[in-house]
Amino acid sequence: MNMNHAIVKDDMTERLTRQIERLVGGSVTMLDRQPRWRTSWYAEVSRDDRTIPLYVRGDKGIDAETFPGLAREAGILRLLEQGGIPVPHVYGMSHDPEGIIMDRVPGTRDVTEAANAAEAQRIAEESVEILARIHSLDTAPFVAAGVVQPQSPREIAFSYLTPNIAIFRRLKKTPQPMMEWALRWVERNVPQHRTRTCVLHGDPGQFLFQNGKITTLYDFEATHIGDPMHDLAALRLRHPTEPLGADPNHLVRHYARTTGMEIDQKAFSYHTATFMLASSMTLAAPMANPGPVDMQYEYIVWDILCRRALLWAIAEHMGVTIPTSAPPEPADSRSRIVWEILEATVARIDTGNSELGENDRCSAEKLVQWARAEAAMRQEHGAADLDRAAAFLGYRPADWREADAAVENFVQTAGPDHDAILLDYFARQVDDRMAEALPARERLTQYALQPFVP
Repeated sequence: MNMNHAIVKDDMTERLTRQIERLVGGSVTMLDRQPRWRTSWYAEVSRDDRTIPLYVRGDKGIDAETFPGLAREAGILRLLEQGGIPVPHVYGMSHDPEGIIMDRVPGTRDVTEAANAAEAQRIAEESVEILARIHSLDTAPFVAAGVVQPQSPREIAFSYLTPNIAIFRRLKKTPQPMMEWALRWVERNVPQHRTRTCVLHGDPGQFLFQNGKITTLYDFEATHIGDPMHDLAALRLRHPTEPLGADPNHLVRHYARTTGMEIDQKAFSYHTATFMLASSMTLAAPMANPGPVDMQYEYIVWDILCRRALLWAIAEHMGVTIPTSAPPEPADSRSRIVWEILEATVARIDTGNSELGENDRCSAEKLVQWARAEAAMRQEHGAADLDRAAAFLGYRPADWREADAAVENFVQTAGPDHDAILLDYFARQVDDRMAEALPARERLTQYALQPFVP
């Protein structure tokens, strides 16, 4: 964590400094931009002869927020604090730039810093116990604060999907056949017997710890009311990207022991699928028309990760397994020299010792490797994809654009009898993208959704 005890003076930091001092009191002595895709800052304030460490949580800079408005999250943090949940204390909102001004709680998220494996597991178990406490909170104050209370089994099942569908429909500009098929699949498979609702973290597994104890949970932008299976399912995606300290299956079983709730395996798989679908839909429009936001490379990796996990969760619910195979290596070509010169040129870009600039340069290097592999494989992958589409369309589309439009039209009326062939079709598409994602292959393999073992 880079903590430079200086303030880079520009209009934004000066405005933010004034708002921090207004809300917290004292004088800002440090303000350091955090290098990540969400605009955020570390800060320190000197007040009454002591230093107060702060964190300013800004927005993502994309028009695809499930529950937009940082003020909503700030209100949820206040309610959670009142309910005895360990979360950062909120001082208030900065409005220009927008951000939640909160305490910076001590601790680390890196479970490899635990004293040993047993301590890491205990930390993970404690995080799930706190999650169970969140699930036991009275929903009324959250409803009064504007959080929607779902009623029917369908509303409960779609409590996280519904706002994401609205975003998807509003921003969609190109055919998205996989998303359209998955939406119809989750609609047909709503667990009608699931009627219990509770306050959900929404994106659990985000905690800090110190000396073997959780110090805080964080990131409550996705908090909503719904089925507790949602939070348990979401742990499956969190663990590969940020290890929890224990296997997700163990943590789900620990939750069951803590709460006395039986794990409904079908509902668990279903909510895994809806969580991954929501994430995929959120990324669909930005990936179709990417804008100049920080660390865009990460969004591309996450797009593949979420689509793959979505398909694997649907397969799990259906009782089938998606086969995997080692991706091929890209073939050499006459354009090799151009690619190597481009890679070397990007590597020499002077970032001026800027951490953000260095992150952008590293992302550019990876994107060049990715584009080179895709260029080498695209003709073969594209032809195979058109052949697979022809198997159920009844004709072979001329190119990938025609194929996407035709497959999307097909899934509009396809029933459950077509699920197996469509699952296979989309799974092979994702496998092709994984093969082309040369610099991210190892990560994506590690991030694969693991089977649930009760």
